[in-house]
Amino acid sequence: MNASTEHSSTPQVKPLAKTVVVRNAFGQPVIFGMDWTAVVGGQPLKLARKHARLVRATHYVLIGAPAMTVGSVQLERQYFAQSCGIYSAAALFSVAYPSSAVACLVRFEEGGCWMVASHSGSIISATDRWFVDSQAALEALDAIRVRFPNLVVYEELVASSAQLPVWLNDKCSEQARVSAYQAARLGGKSRVAALVLIVATGLWVRLVEQSSEEGTTVTQAHPGQRWLDTMGQYAQQHPVHRFADLMQVMTAWRRVPFDPAGWQLLRVQCEPVLSDWSCAAHYRRQHRFALNQHLVAVKPGDWEFHAVALDRATLTWSLLQAGQPFDFSQEPLRVDWMTSLQQLSPLFEHIQVGLAAKLPMNAPVDSQGRVLERPVSLPNWHQRSLALKGPLRAMTALQELTAPVRWRSATLEVGNISGQELTRSALVVQLIGDLFEHIP
Repeated sequence: MNASTEHSSTPQVKPLAKTVVVRNAFGQPVIFGMDWTAVVGGQPLKLARKHARLVRATHYVLIGAPAMTVGSVQLERQYFAQSCGIYSAAALFSVAYPSSAVACLVRFEEGGCWMVASHSGSIISATDRWFVDSQAALEALDAIRVRFPNLVVYEELVASSAQLPVWLNDKCSEQARVSAYQAARLGGKSRVAALVLIVATGLWVRLVEQSSEEGTTVTQAHPGQRWLDTMGQYAQQHPVHRFADLMQVMTAWRRVPFDPAGWQLLRVQCEPVLSDWSCAAHYRRQHRFALNQHLVAVKPGDWEFHAVALDRATLTWSLLQAGQPFDFSQEPLRVDWMTSLQQLSPLFEHIQVGLAAKLPMNAPVDSQGRVLERPVSLPNWHQRSLALKGPLRAMTALQELTAPVRWRSATLEVGNISGQELTRSALVVQLIGDLFEHIP
């Protein structure tokens, strides 16, 4: 494996570099370029550590369920003591887009294109790679399309290491944090010293626990209140989107210049940032006499213009307060959301629902680090990935879907006629998100 290179606020990304480390808006190091392999068998964590040892990796991360993959990489010594943690860009992508087969191309203004693909939250091998340009990355995706014909590909055309995509520039999920492989960090004498220290620490902790059990009683907060606080924090960090919120996002699309002189609108992409949304309209220059000024002249006054390349440009804007915290501590009225989707399916090109899974919520712990038992009186919430694609005119039908949903992306494709008969349209919307359901 090649050594890694980290980039500051004005970096120069090497297109053919194997591993690149970039800091996001929170100052967290994010790794682009890890080697991924499937983990098959019981005790996946043990197998992941064994694989890291075999490939002499300094860091590894295990992700995916039920199919799991382990990513490994060799990093320089400076990354062994990162107090804020180090995160995998590929793992962050799989957390943001855990359903079906999805891929992403991120073209950096400084040079180079990074490509990753995942299936149901597991990273596909031979991805998480750097290419000279997006065309080379698309060619590499051809082999993946053979295995996954319905592969959905996202392109980030305005990314720089100072302006990463939303799902990379938000605070990193702990699921994507990489672990340092201890054996790669310690020499022979250091390993012995570390082992002695670990044994001594273990004995000390055991004595303290015995003393605590014999002589004192630890005062704990009420488990119920601690769980309510945890659920409240999760709700603030994962707001849901009502039908009115989604319509607010799509209403803003009406302000997009659809046919500016000399420019072609390709698509409009929006992604939530907590309760707000970050949106971009992507354009391609059609005529050699077309100028950036022609596009600037027709943009709404509160939007921003970005010249991506000689023949590419984007208009970006933000939408405030188009999301609402949801009270996961309350048991809702029973709704048959699946029948609602079945009734809506003729209006859409496709609707895909994933399997139910528990909310990725860390259980609260007591003062001794022990997990507090969840009160049986609290509602049992699960989430499912939800993806749908259909004509823009069909989106108003989603008001029939009463289950709480958090959308992770909303994309309007322009000009590429899709669908058949009832769903045939040149304005096609693709929504990807998570549907929350209460399971008694």
